[in-house]
Amino acid sequence: MEITKLEKKVLDDIAFSDFSTDGHGLGVWIDDSYFSIPMSQVRALLTTLSAKGIVAVSPPDEYERMGWVSIRDDYAIKSDDETNELVKETGYKLINLEDSEGSNEL
Repeated sequence: MEITKLEKKVLDDIAFSDFSTDGHGLGVWIDDSYFSIPMSQVRALLTTLSAKGIVAVSPPDEYERMGWVSIRDDYAIKSDDETNELVKETGYKLINLEDSEGSNEL
């Protein structure tokens, strides 16, 4: 699936969150303290990533003040590739993603 550099930035923020190190997938609460770009951009990018089927977004419920977003299993797998920084930190590797600008570097 093709993604933009800003979409990749959001995926990295999700993937490298403190919540992604527990072995239960790559996810994070939707709150400005967990993202490196403004929330107005994050919300727009989560909409496009959700439409592409890359992330699943859960809205806040009556008990939580924030929604939750996670990267779907088709785009993140458990791995033991210790050369990958994300794998070293979380045990997961992003897959099936390509740079929409023609470069394969993500």
